[in-house]
Amino acid sequence: MKRLRKSDADKISHLPDDVIQRVLAFLPVKDAAKTATLSKQWQRNWGANTQLVFDGSFGRIPEEGNYASNESKLMFQIYKALLVRDAPIKKFVLKIPGLGRPSPDINLLVHFLAKKSVQELALIFSDDEFNDGHPKIGREMPSALFSACQLKSLRLQDCDISAAPSCFLGFSKLTHLELTNVNVESSFYSDFLPKCPLLQDLKLFICDSDAVESHLKAELVTPSLRVFESNVWNVCFKHTPLLSAVSIAPVDDRKYCKQSDFDVYNPDIVAAFASLPAIQQLTVGAELLQFFASGNVPFMLPTHLHQLKVLKLRNILLYRSLEARVLQCLIMSSPNLLKLTIEPGYVASLPPTEVIDSLQLLLEAEDHSTASCFQCLEEFRISAIDGTQVELDLLRFVLATAPQLLRMFIEPAKELDLRKRHNLLKELIRFERASKQAEVVYISDDEADTL
Repeated sequence: MKRLRKSDADKISHLPDDVIQRVLAFLPVKDAAKTATLSKQWQRNWGANTQLVFDGSFGRIPEEGNYASNESKLMFQIYKALLVRDAPIKKFVLKIPGLGRPSPDINLLVHFLAKKSVQELALIFSDDEFNDGHPKIGREMPSALFSACQLKSLRLQDCDISAAPSCFLGFSKLTHLELTNVNVESSFYSDFLPKCPLLQDLKLFICDSDAVESHLKAELVTPSLRVFESNVWNVCFKHTPLLSAVSIAPVDDRKYCKQSDFDVYNPDIVAAFASLPAIQQLTVGAELLQFFASGNVPFMLPTHLHQLKVLKLRNILLYRSLEARVLQCLIMSSPNLLKLTIEPGYVASLPPTEVIDSLQLLLEAEDHSTASCFQCLEEFRISAIDGTQVELDLLRFVLATAPQLLRMFIEPAKELDLRKRHNLLKELIRFERASKQAEVVYISDDEADTL
């Protein structure tokens, strides 16, 4: 910070406390600490500041030199900032570049924060969200976390989640939990989550893709849960009656699985969807679609998803018959769908027996009425299309059966040449539309053309 002239210092020394607190909230913590020299009023407000963010603007641990010594110096500065505070700490974020692993110093820090009744805590031990995608050995979470009983929000990144001790009573106030690039034990579902009765938002991303399979059929015992985002794609939602938003995406890119890779059709996945009575937003990726499509997919789910308004399918292979049936099953089971987004996947070659000639024929072939299909749909998005017959059938079907459609967004594949793009446009113009107000927005090269 630049040194202020005495006249300027006098002006800002008499600002109201609420204004000073707002200024401190926007300053990097190192600069906020320096304001204590301006006046006793600023010193008092700095000591009363309950939100502390220690990130790259505060310092970093250099790659060279003694790691332990550099870490200790940094932790000493953090303790100095904490010791001037008598009031409880509302928010504490530790995201120091180079801080690659939890340590005894950090465990002591967390213990101190627990004594200060910290409410929001974020410990980020890596700059990369998923790092290199491999499990990190020896990065145990600070055990003192289990004593922070006042936590309302907890975010941990790049560490192993330890089993809760027998004396752990739970986080009775925790509403937000975000675990990124972590490893968790099976006891996490049986001993940890049930002791978070108010948990509403859970983000869980396992760092080792091979370990994801070990979470099969794990039960989420979280009666207050409303939002779930994860790469764990076979969990049980039977105990989540309020769950309204689910997003499941794999760690790795799609790896094509033949039907023979699966023994039989897995009814647990169907049961999982059918046990989501309050679901309003659903995003699923390739791994879940493949697992769901491992057999005779039903025309629709046993229980309609009446509350589902937003559906997003990522990496779906429209020209693979089983995955086309997944699409069919989900849309036929969602009579009140408002928004549908499809991001097609791509595989260089498929066995001829798995390629379907017409998705529209598949949708219309069943002995069920399609009167309720897309009756409420207002927005449809599809990306990376290359003008195949399967894709055209889907576009034709949506336009012909969605009387409330307002906009259809179409984004061609980047490798699609100009001639094919032109042919795609000609086909779209000829399609019949059930909605007189429907607009087809053709997104190409960062430009949108409305047809």
